[in-house]
Amino acid sequence: MPVDYRREMRGVLLISLLVMVLPLVLFPKNLGLKFTSSVSLLFALELGWYTLVLFVIFSKAAAPRVFLFALLTLGYRIGLGIGFGILLLVMFSLGLSFSIKMGIYQYLPAFLLQALVSPFVLKPFYRFLIEKTQKTTVAEPSATMSAGRLAERVPPETSLESNQGPEGTGSIPKEKETKVAAEEKLENFLHYLREYAGVKAAVLVDHEGLVVAEDSSPDSDSETVATYAKHIKETNDRILDKMGEKSSERIGIHTPDSWICLNQIGDFTLAVVSDRRTDELLSVRIQQSTGMIRRFLCQRYQENTLKAVEA
Repeated sequence: MPVDYRREMRGVLLISLLVMVLPLVLFPKNLGLKFTSSVSLLFALELGWYTLVLFVIFSKAAAPRVFLFALLTLGYRIGLGIGFGILLLVMFSLGLSFSIKMGIYQYLPAFLLQALVSPFVLKPFYRFLIEKTQKTTVAEPSATMSAGRLAERVPPETSLESNQGPEGTGSIPKEKETKVAAEEKLENFLHYLREYAGVKAAVLVDHEGLVVAEDSSPDSDSETVATYAKHIKETNDRILDKMGEKSSERIGIHTPDSWICLNQIGDFTLAVVSDRRTDELLSVRIQQSTGMIRRFLCQRYQENTLKAVEA
């Protein structure tokens, strides 16, 4: 779903200011907190804490990226400490060097507060970076892999050469060959969704609730998914019509075990069923697949009218 990242960044700035100001309520009380070891050890423990937390938050991200986020978080926390030190300098007329040291690591109540909240404050920013990278690397797989799995492949038994023989000698009608190729390409788009960790089924359903193309795990019934998707969409649209609203373009349902996402593509519905714990980056891949399917159907059938695939 779309996210207002400017609003998220404003929230990060406001929380950062709050974290810098809050310790002033206690200063100079140290609350019995003391740290007698070296500053390097303190920073090493801090970096380990950030790495652990970020590995939990972004469990599907690559380890080098998580470690980079941990380093950025450490830099951000030191920035908070410097900000707190400047506040000490202004409000208590302390020496510059002393104030900065107090802000960065010597005043432990401020240090602990900053270290505890920093990875969570920066979480929206890191999620934005991951989504931006995801969009850049897989924005147009249909173009970059057109010669590979997204290419329109025609199996030997339905190749053009088979149409050159006389009627009744094993030749296959060109209409059927085209339909097979179209179904294969649609299944390639759906496979792009299904290969994402946690996705159980990706099914393209027509307006009658019939399966046009699908890619699902062995324990998922695509026909059942198609039937339920049709009923959910119709029920939802009837309610919206009574409210004076237009038909839904996207429906998201979260159950204790599953995340069901229905996306309207003209007269078709793309139903995606995934594990409840699947991360929100799946939304990016769903949007990309929806766009690819829409372009493919528009090019193959009509520019502005999408009709169900007929036998």
